[in-house]
Amino acid sequence: MSTEPAKPPVSRGTGNMMRRDVRFLPLLAGPAAYQRFRRALSVLVLLVIDVTALFLAIYAALAFKLMLEHRAVDSSAIWALEQQALPLAAVTMVLTFAKNRLYAPRESRPGAAAVLSSVTTGTLIVLVLVLAAGWRFETYYILYSSWFFVCALVLALRASYDSLTTLALDQMNFSRQVLLVGPDAATESVAESLEHTSSRRGIPYRVAGRHELTNVGSDETLDDALDPALVDEVIVSGIGGEDTQVLALLELCRRRGLPVRLAPTSVELLSHSLQAVAAPGLPLFTVQPPVLSGLQFVAKRAFDLVVGTILLVLSAPVLGVALLLIKLEDRGPVLHRSRRVGVDETVFDCLKLRTMRVDAEQMQQELEHLNEADGAIFKIKDDPRVTRVGRLLRRYSVDELPQLINVLRGEMSLVGPRPLPIRDFELLDDTQKKRYMVLPGVTGLWQVSGRSDLSFDELIRLDFSYIESWSIWMDLVILARTVPVVLWRKGAF
Repeated sequence: MSTEPAKPPVSRGTGNMMRRDVRFLPLLAGPAAYQRFRRALSVLVLLVIDVTALFLAIYAALAFKLMLEHRAVDSSAIWALEQQALPLAAVTMVLTFAKNRLYAPRESRPGAAAVLSSVTTGTLIVLVLVLAAGWRFETYYILYSSWFFVCALVLALRASYDSLTTLALDQMNFSRQVLLVGPDAATESVAESLEHTSSRRGIPYRVAGRHELTNVGSDETLDDALDPALVDEVIVSGIGGEDTQVLALLELCRRRGLPVRLAPTSVELLSHSLQAVAAPGLPLFTVQPPVLSGLQFVAKRAFDLVVGTILLVLSAPVLGVALLLIKLEDRGPVLHRSRRVGVDETVFDCLKLRTMRVDAEQMQQELEHLNEADGAIFKIKDDPRVTRVGRLLRRYSVDELPQLINVLRGEMSLVGPRPLPIRDFELLDDTQKKRYMVLPGVTGLWQVSGRSDLSFDELIRLDFSYIESWSIWMDLVILARTVPVVLWRKGAF
């Protein structure tokens, strides 16, 4: 029996495999690898900040108690006590913070309200755990005092970190270079929206180029545009139905280590939620229209009635003074009833303090050529129809306060898409009119995201985003953010 000599084994060194296997390339090089490293470093710094704040907070609470009792502050004794509580408290705090997305990227990381909520939750969890473990307290001072110091120190240290890193990034003129891929109409809208990111929280985007999604495999211009040395990430929009080209683009970007983001169009934002439906051989999803119904509507309406009544009572003195000033200036009516389009395209009288001349509406046609806003909006920064008192009221949005009556009457909500005048509504297309499937609001994402500085397309996108992700907590956050926007008069005219 003859046998053939055994073939020598093929060398499969780890180094060769990593060089040849393209699956390792995005992990080792390219913008995606750099972004992962930067994210990991950011999370590490935040973890150090939070644990340091916790350590200092417990120390401060114990030291403060000793000072209240007129006893000497013994650091070694404090450290001995702190060693018992710090590990459990640190693990609980980090897990609670992570659950509440406090280690998310800067752009989507929640603010002070989430920190206070997370520290409170973590404190209660620690209390339950130590009581279950048999700990007994003569006083619960250490819990509520630590809660106070942890909140103060975490907020202070995180704010300092955000300020220092923002300053450093601004000094370096740091930005994300992005390539927009998709039809011209879709990428144009995304490009306009990205122009406003420089004034918002987070690293600004800069559009490095735009490209149609055609012949990915053989398009040399697209191949050159996807250079990791020139582009940090790719944003695609309006590419529904082009499965082959999209998959080819994703594979090309993956090999080059370029992250790909999806910018939804206005129509894609209209689905409030997707629910999987069992179907033979095909995954199906139920698309719900962007409306608030059932318990959601009841909760939002109850919120509007309670908070709206409180705000109306608190603002009554300001309203009284404003009404008197308007009357004294030109003896005209103090209220202006503007015909606006509300939910389900019903028309109602939106109440405002009169800030213009009595014949302002008749003058608008003569001033149409001076309109400074794009889309279905009429705005003039130095509108000649505005009175002296009216200019002051507009600057601080006092003229909007009578809309609280609209809220109590059920014609408006405290938060929602702003109601447009009939003239502006008639200029909307069918898709943009879908924003009227919910109650219009006294304030909304328009007001806290740039107000008059935003383009009309971005305002519509913000409206759809609000409708899609509504919650009571979101309404509270928008109301809270409206106050500094009004006081600082950003984008108001």
